[in-house]
Amino acid sequence: MFLRLNLFLQLLLSGSLAVHAQRIDHVPGELIVALASDDGFGQWRKNHPAFITVRPLIRETNLYLATFDHDAVPEADILQALQADPAVYLVQYNHPVTARRRPADPRYDELWQYRNVGQLDGRPGDDFALEDAWNTTTGGVTINGDTIVVAVLDDGTDLDHEDLVANLWRNHDEIPGNGIDDDENGYVDDYFGFDTENDDGNPDASTAHGTPVAGIIGAVGDNDLGVTGVNWKVKLMTIRNGFLSSEAEVLQAYGYALNARQRYNDTGGREGAYVVVTNASWGRNYGNVADSPIWCDLFDRLGAVGILNAGAAANLNIDVDELGDLPTNCPSDFLIGVTSLGTRSERVSNAAFGSASVDLGAYGQDILTTDLGNGYAPVGGTSFATPHVAGAAALLYSAPCAAFGELLRSDPAAAARYVRRALLESVRPNPDLKDKTTTEGQLDIGAAMASLMEDCGDCFAPTSFEVSPVGGSSSTLRISYQSIVSITQTTLRYRRAGAEVWTELENPSLPLVLEGLAACTAYEFELAASCGAVGTATQSVTVNTDGCCIIPDDFRVRAAPGLQFLASWSEQLAGRSYRIRFRKVGATSWTTRTSTGGVFGIGGGISPCTPYEFEFSTDCDTTNTGFGKRKTVVSTGCGACLEATYCSPPGYDNSTDWIEEVNIGNILVNRTAREVRGFGDFSGAEGMTVVRGGAYPMVLTPGRLSSNDIQDFRVYADWNHDGFFSSREIVGEGDSRRGRPAEIDMVVPDDAPELSTRVRVLMNFLIVRGSACSGPAQGEYEDYCIDVVAAGGCPAPSALFADFAENDETTRLRWRASRAPGGSYRLRYRPSGSGEDWTENDVTGVSLEVDKLNLCRAYDVQLASVCGGSPGAYRTFRFSDNCTDTRRPSLPDADWWLSPNPATTFARVDLAPALGAGTIRLYSAEGRLLSTQRTDGGMTTLVLSSVVAGVYLVELRLTDGRRGVRKLLVR
Repeated sequence: MFLRLNLFLQLLLSGSLAVHAQRIDHVPGELIVALASDDGFGQWRKNHPAFITVRPLIRETNLYLATFDHDAVPEADILQALQADPAVYLVQYNHPVTARRRPADPRYDELWQYRNVGQLDGRPGDDFALEDAWNTTTGGVTINGDTIVVAVLDDGTDLDHEDLVANLWRNHDEIPGNGIDDDENGYVDDYFGFDTENDDGNPDASTAHGTPVAGIIGAVGDNDLGVTGVNWKVKLMTIRNGFLSSEAEVLQAYGYALNARQRYNDTGGREGAYVVVTNASWGRNYGNVADSPIWCDLFDRLGAVGILNAGAAANLNIDVDELGDLPTNCPSDFLIGVTSLGTRSERVSNAAFGSASVDLGAYGQDILTTDLGNGYAPVGGTSFATPHVAGAAALLYSAPCAAFGELLRSDPAAAARYVRRALLESVRPNPDLKDKTTTEGQLDIGAAMASLMEDCGDCFAPTSFEVSPVGGSSSTLRISYQSIVSITQTTLRYRRAGAEVWTELENPSLPLVLEGLAACTAYEFELAASCGAVGTATQSVTVNTDGCCIIPDDFRVRAAPGLQFLASWSEQLAGRSYRIRFRKVGATSWTTRTSTGGVFGIGGGISPCTPYEFEFSTDCDTTNTGFGKRKTVVSTGCGACLEATYCSPPGYDNSTDWIEEVNIGNILVNRTAREVRGFGDFSGAEGMTVVRGGAYPMVLTPGRLSSNDIQDFRVYADWNHDGFFSSREIVGEGDSRRGRPAEIDMVVPDDAPELSTRVRVLMNFLIVRGSACSGPAQGEYEDYCIDVVAAGGCPAPSALFADFAENDETTRLRWRASRAPGGSYRLRYRPSGSGEDWTENDVTGVSLEVDKLNLCRAYDVQLASVCGGSPGAYRTFRFSDNCTDTRRPSLPDADWWLSPNPATTFARVDLAPALGAGTIRLYSAEGRLLSTQRTDGGMTTLVLSSVVAGVYLVELRLTDGRRGVRKLLVR
């Protein structure tokens, strides 16, 4: 009887405390009384004649509601008397319980996504059912008393906003503005959070994106101001990483939240912050998981300390499963991918989807929220659907559920997975999301809260149930798991897979080590637990003991300096020796090496810059695995560009001046915006081939806020491949004046090694000072790769372009620099079929302006390289009388992309939005056509599974005749 009564009172009193938190008064003249015993009720009733009525509240319990005249008897006196009565176990006022009131924020009625009564179009519709969740909690703290923190990774927050300031997280162990890392967490002056872009503790908003996101998660509720967030009370940690950031800054931003939660866990809450969820309303369009393994792996590391993560899908009408997107494609149990819904629960047309990567939809259109400058404004996009999910996760963490509180303490990672599951399994089905998301539904916060609270009466099963081999032993397994405090009985049993008899262990001490098992044998384990009379579901796992003869999963090979390869793997218990065989790609015979350890170097006779294949075999006492786990790796010796370590200046300020375009001989054309920290590293992108003795005009265009500014350029090339840009390797200098670009000729030395090397372009305001590694400066710098080859004959340029004025006054002819030494050309032209004499021009450079030449007529233009004073073979280009077709026959590199490069099983060709349909052809390095496929624009995937490792050419030819070619390395 007392157990049942005590449980009931705990639930009742927890509800009472929640009511007190809202300052709701008790019912006058009523008390709830729990007697210590069922016996003697009659005598006790006679001892208290002041009670008008006393009636039982629950049958077969000693719980009663007593009423009295509160005008005649002071309530405090009768309460005190009953508390001193030995016959009374507990006594309390009777508090009225009502539906939780809506927040008194003046613009709450405009938040249609919380309570949709038709505010936008007069038609009531679906919403988040958030008021149902608020009847349980409005956020702030966990049942354990931990202050809930949400990390907002964005472009900063308006730190002075009236509706956010009370909910901003503050690092009270840090003294702001003193330039000291007071709390010794590795960040200086991080009072409100941190700014990874500027490496300082000022994450104040720069643009109006992070402030609306923060308001959706946690604008202060019920404060008679503006709007309310999903959480009335929550702490918003601001981590400013901007939108021009690199992945390095992405990792820094997440790392700040990870560091704070790890410190909180390690110190029992004395330091750090109880971060439960991060919000990323940004990402990388068409991002590939294979290209960003560290970013994706970070979500599991965040989850391990108890942090969930919400990520926005791209604002593009694409299937991210096919075309890629980060972070939503990252495979993690601690990430929720979100797409955007409109006011009628339809998927917004420009919101990305993916049945394997995007988890659910949330409202993200016409959302009123906080705005930069202490204002309020409507916003839309996946950026603003996602914080509703992050806010919902934070709200669930505040659920008044004792069992969930125990889970939060015993296993933070399992608690994070549990919150994610509660959100995803309670979605409201949405036909517009069928086959578009993993759940095929939309966020229902009320249902998620109800689901969590319904589980409160259950016994939470043990978590992190793991069975693993013990290193160095073929007969030992280690068992571990985490249990909440309420679990009173745990039963573990195990057997050989397929056997009939189990071995049972009651309440085993952990970690449990089982010895004397059979080697390389599968064992089944089952774990069950109970909280008194309430049991949990049984968990099962099957694990092999060590001692099997297998190829290690982590066998890997990398190219090392000095024309060597380094192979490594985890040594196997059953392995006595290991064999590695290798060959050049395309060769028929293998060379085999043997090792007894886990690391092995392979050298001698390795050709530079050549793809090699490797296979592995484990040899055991009586058997071996045979060869497998094939890897393809390119040897070193391709050149210094990607193999040497080049210096990086300490930092450039490109807020007002930056490099807008680098054009080298009309072959390499790269147009960019401001780069992070003033450095654009394009050394891993498509480079260009130059010849010894060749001259290549460089046209360098600055981007700047003032067209009158003078920008100075200097270009270096590491001709001797020593990883250093010396003053003797300055290619040239030039400046831009009166809005014109700078022009510099890059002349390749006759003795330059035939390898890939690096070119660095520096741009400074007024004048370039110091060396290629000096800094800081106002401007920008960029790195590129060029491949040097020997000159072969005197070939003509491969492409000619024409730009001409509508008034027919001037025509500008441009061509790609040829693979011929010298840099001089002869160009001649005449009307097609006229038989007239050629008009000839000798040109140094790669362009010529011709007056009174009307290319709307048909012309023949011939172009040759000049070598040794004489022109080589001419290449003829014919311009028809179709002006539109001849104006731009080439396809600039900036209009299409090929990634990843190098590739393995596939590559993607991505066209700029304005480009139309065309054909993609894959050629071998010798020019043999391997495949052809159509593209309708956007992204097209090239399947490379049947292609051996090597160098290939990808040609893109549009229906309007424009053509581009890129080199592709397949590994």
